[in-house]
Order: sequence, then C-alpha cells, then structure tokens
Amino acid sequence: MSIFPNVCHYYPSISSINNNNGIRKKETAQNYLQVCAVCGDIAVCQHYGVRTCEGCKGFFKRTVQKNSKYVCLANQSCPVDRRRRNRCQFCRFQKCLMVGMVKEVVRTDSLKGRRGRLPSKQKHVDSFGLSHNVSLISALVKGHKDTAPDISSLDYAAYLEPIFNNSPLIVSESENVLQFYNILKNSLNVIQQFIYRIPGFRDLCAADQELLFQSASLEMFVLRLSYRTQPNDSKLIFCNGMVLHKTQCERAFGDWLVNILEFSNCLNSLGIDISSFACVCALAVITERHGLQEPGKVEDIQLKIIESLKDYVISNPKYQRGSYHFSRLLGILPELRSLSMQGLQRIFYLKIEDLVPIPTAIDKMFVASLPF
Repeated sequence: MSIFPNVCHYYPSISSINNNNGIRKKETAQNYLQVCAVCGDIAVCQHYGVRTCEGCKGFFKRTVQKNSKYVCLANQSCPVDRRRRNRCQFCRFQKCLMVGMVKEVVRTDSLKGRRGRLPSKQKHVDSFGLSHNVSLISALVKGHKDTAPDISSLDYAAYLEPIFNNSPLIVSESENVLQFYNILKNSLNVIQQFIYRIPGFRDLCAADQELLFQSASLEMFVLRLSYRTQPNDSKLIFCNGMVLHKTQCERAFGDWLVNILEFSNCLNSLGIDISSFACVCALAVITERHGLQEPGKVEDIQLKIIESLKDYVISNPKYQRGSYHFSRLLGILPELRSLSMQGLQRIFYLKIEDLVPIPTAIDKMFVASLPF
C-alpha cells in the first residue's frame, strides 16, 4: 500500500540537475525538489494559493473559467497522482479544492494583471487575519486535548500480552467482532465531542452537521488512533482510553489494521505538532460531502482552517521548508479517505457474516458514509 503518494514521490537529487551549460545551480535544484500538492509532480511556483505543477494550474484555471461540471464514474475517491491525474476530472478538481486552491482568484476581468495571485489581506479588524487564525487553532487544540484519552488513567482491563510459550488464549469470532464494534461505538462518542467543538461547525444546519459527523467518523478514528500510536509500540490506545495489544485486534480488524499501522508510521515521520494535527483533524471533517444542503458554508469554514494552517506552518521556524510541509500535511487527507473506505469494507464484511448484530450507531455511520 502506498502512503501519501502525492507528496512522497522520489525526485532526482540536487547533484543530478544541471543547467544548459552543464553547471549545477543550487537554486534551480531546490526549486525542482518542490512538489505539486495535487498530483505530486514537479512544482516550481504557487498558483491560486497552493504550490502546484503547470498541468494542475491549467486544469484548475480552465475548470473555473468555464464553470465546468464533472462526473466521477467510480466512487469519488479516484487516485490523483502524476500518472493518473487525467483519468478522472471530477476527483482531480476536488483534490485541487481540498489542498486549498482558491476559485475566487482565478484571473477574470476584475483581476487583470494579477496572474492568479491571492488578494492582499485587509488590515481592518473584521478580516480573517493572523490573530483570528491563532484563535481558531487554539480552539482546535483545546478541543483535541479535551477529547483525547488521559494518558495517566488509561484502561488496561482488557489488555493481554500475547502468549508464545504456552497455549494461546482462544477467543471466539463473535467475541472478536463484538470487541471491534464496541471499540468503534465508544470512539464515535468521543469523536463527536471534538467535531462539535470545531469553530463554525454549530453554525451549520442540523442536517449538514449530522452528515459531516457520520461521514468523517471513520477518518477521524483512523487519524486519532494513528497519531497516538508510536512506531514499534505494541499497544493501541483508543479514543475512550481503552488499551489493547496489537495482536488482540488483528482478527477483528483484519488487513485494515495493517494499513492503519503503516499510515501511522508515515504520519509520525512527518513530525506533526499538536497545532498542525488539530487543523488536519478539522479538515478531515469540514470538507465537501455528497448531500450537503449548504456546501458554501462548509467551504467557507474549510478555507479558514486551511488559511490558518498555512499561516501557522509557513511562519513557524520549526519548519524550514514551510510550503513543502504544508503540502505534505494536506497530502494526508486523500490517504485518510482511502483508509476510511477500507474500514467501510471491513464493516460490510462483518455485516454479511452476521455473527453479532451491528450496533445502531455504527450502522447509521456505515449508511451515511457510503459513496453515492
């Protein structure tokens, strides 16, 4: 399984990039090492607010100027990378929006001469300025901390180390499935608490609040679990503080667990701090979903979170290549969507087996998350 394929693609080393005269230029090499936030191809400049390649820049511009409407022939989660970016225009455009490309700054009659640059931030107090960005991130961090399990009081009641020298503990398939359902059900309650604390979420209509919560629940489950799981750690800490050994979850989670752990390793390798992580969590929730009644309001909140995250990362001296790190953070989201689909497949398989009745909360989430 490929993790973050759009942002971890290999490019030639600096020493392999020459100019026309055969002289290596450090500045040219550094430019070429930047990648497109949409497809992972080489990207030298920012276009419409995000560093993208010329191909994705042109595609986004044509789509907005012509007000083109696309249809996905699959499940609206097609891979968008350098090799497959032309296969599905719908998913490519959604990826453009998801990584933060702004439709409003595509060159029109009112923007002649600006060449797609973002408008300057206004100085008045009502603008969405840096202080507002800091306030939004602070609220997200507090929401995350308040809904994260307390490390000092974790629940080890069901924790069991694997037995290698003696007979292994025999657990029935129905017990495994029941444990799986209970983990998800208890996690949903905690995840809901965080989601409803995202600034602006409660201003949405009740139907859109419910749709976003149900659709994002599995993505949030994977993201929060992956963030808590340290490389080479044998424990899994779930949202309600319950701790299990990885081997206790293998049969119930199936291959989904393998992919979650691989995703967790890559997530940890990015060195994400809590502020960036809280923003990524919010973006996993506040995104376009099929059936939204007020998509414009959702998009407004999404753009504010993206702007806050971008300002934070680029202005943070910890990240020497802020724009590149920002692109990698946004690259988490499509991989997360893919892992959510795998979780849905696992739930569907267990529903078919029907060893244990599926809890109402999980069944409701399953139906709401179906890609139709």
